[in-house]
Amino acid sequence: MMKSFAENRELVQNEFEEACWDETTGLSPEVLREKLSEMQNNSADRPRPLARAEMYAWLLDNLQLQINPNTPFSVKFNLGIDYTGFASADVFLHAVIAPQMGKITSSRMDPELMREVNYKNSSGLGIVGADLFHTVPDWNNIIKLGFTGILKNAEASRSRLAASGGTEKQLIFLDSVIISFKAILRMLERIYQYSLKFDLPEFSASVKRLTEDAPQTFYDVLQLSVFYLYFEEIGLEKGRTLGPIDALYLPYYEADIAKGADPEQLNDLIRYFFIHYTAAKRFAAQPLTLCGSDEDGSDRTNEMSHLILEIYDELNIYDPKIQIRCHKNLDDRILTKALDMIRHGNSSICLLNDEAVFRGYERLEIPRSDAQDYVLLGCYEPIIMGKEEAEISTARLNMAKCLEFALNGGRDMLTGKQIFKETPLNPQSFEELVEIFYMHLDDTLDLSIRFADTHGRYSTEMNPSPIYSASFTDCIEKATDVHEYPLPYNNMSLKCIGLATVVDSLTVLKKYVFERGELTLDEMRKILAADWEGYEELRTRIIKDKEKYGNNLPVPDAIMTGITKHLADKYCGMPLARGGKLRLALDSIDKCILYGKNTAASPDGRKARTTLSKNLCATDGMDRGGITAYMQSVLKIDAADYVNAAVLDFVLHPSAVEGEKGLDDFKSIIRIFFENGGFAIQGNIVSAEKLRAAQNDPAKYSTLQIRVCGWNEYFVKLSRVKQDMFIRQCEGI
Repeated sequence: MMKSFAENRELVQNEFEEACWDETTGLSPEVLREKLSEMQNNSADRPRPLARAEMYAWLLDNLQLQINPNTPFSVKFNLGIDYTGFASADVFLHAVIAPQMGKITSSRMDPELMREVNYKNSSGLGIVGADLFHTVPDWNNIIKLGFTGILKNAEASRSRLAASGGTEKQLIFLDSVIISFKAILRMLERIYQYSLKFDLPEFSASVKRLTEDAPQTFYDVLQLSVFYLYFEEIGLEKGRTLGPIDALYLPYYEADIAKGADPEQLNDLIRYFFIHYTAAKRFAAQPLTLCGSDEDGSDRTNEMSHLILEIYDELNIYDPKIQIRCHKNLDDRILTKALDMIRHGNSSICLLNDEAVFRGYERLEIPRSDAQDYVLLGCYEPIIMGKEEAEISTARLNMAKCLEFALNGGRDMLTGKQIFKETPLNPQSFEELVEIFYMHLDDTLDLSIRFADTHGRYSTEMNPSPIYSASFTDCIEKATDVHEYPLPYNNMSLKCIGLATVVDSLTVLKKYVFERGELTLDEMRKILAADWEGYEELRTRIIKDKEKYGNNLPVPDAIMTGITKHLADKYCGMPLARGGKLRLALDSIDKCILYGKNTAASPDGRKARTTLSKNLCATDGMDRGGITAYMQSVLKIDAADYVNAAVLDFVLHPSAVEGEKGLDDFKSIIRIFFENGGFAIQGNIVSAEKLRAAQNDPAKYSTLQIRVCGWNEYFVKLSRVKQDMFIRQCEGI
């Protein structure tokens, strides 16, 4: 019998960094990469799905293993991943996927379009292309069928299509699935045989069951989830949610209890399961969804929902991360527990408003009967598991750069390049300036949509996805890769970044240039080109000016709603060439820092190459009216227009949520925000004093969590730029 989690935690929480690979079990990553590169170079005459599947199968047959006997999730694969920070790319991505993507992009994409995108993107606009990274497999299907069931369905579909005139393309797709899943079953058998060298009877038995059938026990379900992500994520794709695990896992937990299982041993499995993702250094943390409501408003919370929060709180970790679907009938104990966790620093939690998400899907003409099954992937983006492919990050657009173009006739101030068509330098009114900004914004969005739609046509040639695709019934029945859009909803999503930076800058221009006439646009351009050097007094006055977004003030909030309504009216729900619709978001993720480095000084007093505003936040330190005023500004956005993400980040001082009254006040804030249509909320309860202390004495504060964007990190491991950004946010509360 394995020792308890408490006894083994120190032996597993860093196991990926400290792995000792068994060289007798396979080839080193260096040899794997060399052989895969050779196979990739010789694959031109093979249909791409088959070539990919054959290389994938060879990799599984030849990679090295390690078994850690101190955890029930004992096995790891040696894929050449660096685990010192977030887990890096593996040998398959380096040797197979990346070269193929480069080859297809250079040979198949319209050269003129590529030149235009590369030139304009060089200024930091954020035009990306088809998002093949963020995936949400159909966990219902995976758990119901297991690896063997998925393989049987693929084989049955192939036999049916071979007899009824299926196309060559369909048969090739199914063959790629069959090759891949047979390789997975061989790998599981290999793991089973290897495990017999260790005294791990429960692990060996579970792996053996998964080679033969769907999961039978609670342990099997957790094991299957770990293995599926291992297998799917070889290459580019990342499974960016574990799904609604309270609903998925509860039947197996209850069945084991009914058979006499010890509840504490089952709870230990959850502890080991969670720490596995902590140890694996998942990029931006591994999401999972809890709770939610049905179409009629009934609460989906169950025993497992409560248990997961209790165990997660006890572990004091931030990876995996928890996304809770909230609604008016949510069990109050869930909200109480979640907010209590956040206020004592276990803040890797995001709260979503079911009603706002449902309205957002209705805006896309998707009914609640389907939307009720949404989960959260990535940071906080909804997707209907099993029915929707949303490509949540096909572009991350720098709106502050578009304003820079509007002020400079389409020219990049930092490089002098003419990026877009020349536009008037001296509009006669503020309204005309805003229209010029909208013109550059629209040109950027139009190009992004055209590029992403074009890029998406070649997704299967770049990155066939047999493991991910096979989780969907529609893909197997239609014999079609998921990136060729066989699902009911094949949407695409754009993120618009830097809202407060743009709003505050336009507010300054309206007041100081067009209303007061204190300076001209030519003079403002001169100031921005000088990066405010020599104009410190004016900069200080502008920064201290109270008329800023995030304070429930009429002028900046009217400018903000004008921008968000313009985007929504023109782009939300736009039909796409692939058959789906366009989804919009107003979150920056962590690009507010990266994009700021390519953006000139802005009229709000921001210096060149410094951070842009984050998500729906006010500019750092500018939300002087407190959280209530900040919420009122955010609530002027119609969240239904931004179903891909419109998250409010809060920062509260610990004194504001102390004691029973503080917790009740905290709950009231969340409920008021959701009752008034807010989309999502997350944040930090911390003081500037504590963050400064952590900067000065990192060892003392090594486990201090901070909500970075859609994930948490330890504050002391953030860059100085990020640390200072959070300190400035705290100084405003």
